[in-house]
Amino acid sequence: MALMIQPDPAAATPVGTDQRPWPNPRRAWTVALLLALASIASQFDRVVLNLTVEPVKAEFGLDDTSFALLQGVAFGIFYTLGAVPLGRMADRYERRIVLGISLFFFSLASMASGLARNFSQLFLSRVAVGCGEASVTPSGLSLLSDLFPPEKLGRAVSVFFLSAPFGIGLAFMAGGKLLQSLTERWHGTGLPFGLEPWQAAFLIVGAPGLLLAPLMLFMKEPERRGPGGATPLSVREVVQVVLDRRHALLLMFAGFSMVTVVNFAYNVWTPALFARVYGWNPAEVGIGFGLIMMICGTGGTYFAGWLSDRLTRAGHVDAHLRVAALGFLACGVFGAAAPLMPNAWAALALIGPAMFLSCMPVPCAGTALQLILPNRARAQVTALYIMVISLVGIGIGPVVIGFMTDHLFTGPTDIRYSLAIVVGCAAPIMSGLLLLALKPYRTLRLKGQEG
Repeated sequence: MALMIQPDPAAATPVGTDQRPWPNPRRAWTVALLLALASIASQFDRVVLNLTVEPVKAEFGLDDTSFALLQGVAFGIFYTLGAVPLGRMADRYERRIVLGISLFFFSLASMASGLARNFSQLFLSRVAVGCGEASVTPSGLSLLSDLFPPEKLGRAVSVFFLSAPFGIGLAFMAGGKLLQSLTERWHGTGLPFGLEPWQAAFLIVGAPGLLLAPLMLFMKEPERRGPGGATPLSVREVVQVVLDRRHALLLMFAGFSMVTVVNFAYNVWTPALFARVYGWNPAEVGIGFGLIMMICGTGGTYFAGWLSDRLTRAGHVDAHLRVAALGFLACGVFGAAAPLMPNAWAALALIGPAMFLSCMPVPCAGTALQLILPNRARAQVTALYIMVISLVGIGIGPVVIGFMTDHLFTGPTDIRYSLAIVVGCAAPIMSGLLLLALKPYRTLRLKGQEG
């Protein structure tokens, strides 16, 4: 088959008449794991920048606010801008092609970050990474919803989103060790081509995505299922889908934005917190925080999907929102207290449950959206969701912490107070918004079951 974007031939029969069996579970889980690997590659490309806070600031003479712009504006804003057009492409064309090309593009862009010679070049490379990575979640969730029935979708989406905490944890561990090794091995002699250790790290972590892209391009595209799967929808029709569901979507988007605020706050600023307050080096932070993300983050993600599926089979159509709201409320307690601890080990002891609970809403959000949307609008509305949570969470969260540390408090070690305030405020706001969304969400789910 030619590797070019072409109209997707798969079409679903009208809702209520589609009696086709679901794909073979082995095939479905193979695709789910391949999607998870693509997401892990994207996490590596993001986290390596967080590990290089101090050398990048020193290289280009940045303060905390300027560094936060690399994640908040360069990555975050353009991640949101790329999500909607790429989501529309995923609803109109074969999703495997959209994913494969995007994976190749953002891997190259990540490697280009390591070749930056000034702040502007680094900024532009992070813009390209954000644009490329914007396809992974909308396309991936759309594919999964055509591979798994509703009562099993939560666990499948959890496995896909396990890639976030697992990828972040692995990236912190491997990236921290890599950066430390490069610094020690080439100290005094310099790396080839005049590269700094942080630049070489970007080149190394971006390479695996180039190897994964061909696997994505050649996997089999599943048939589209459910209402609205026969033909692509016009922009006006997609807008109407959103308007018809606005009461639930508005509250869901706002609530899940708070999750992004907390997760990105910890992912971006944890290395700086442990370096400034507790005196840890990148390798120590990588191992400590990385293990927590891999164990607690993946545990919370999988547990949320398992629990949501169990409650769904028991008849709770709003299970995903309930699990997300209650879990994240508890996250606020642990997450706000962790940076205030007197030593690093006490802080890690509280970050563990905080990460478990903060990761629970992630698969719940992705699954909940797919269950109230027509097939050919899933990727686009998911992309709209990503745009909203990214603007609020990625674009504002890390920058607010950097700004508070620079201008509200007295010194760099006061980042602990900035982090505690942001997390402590975001968690109860999220839980309240999702609890308000339960009623309109239940109405949409019940209508879908009757359809």
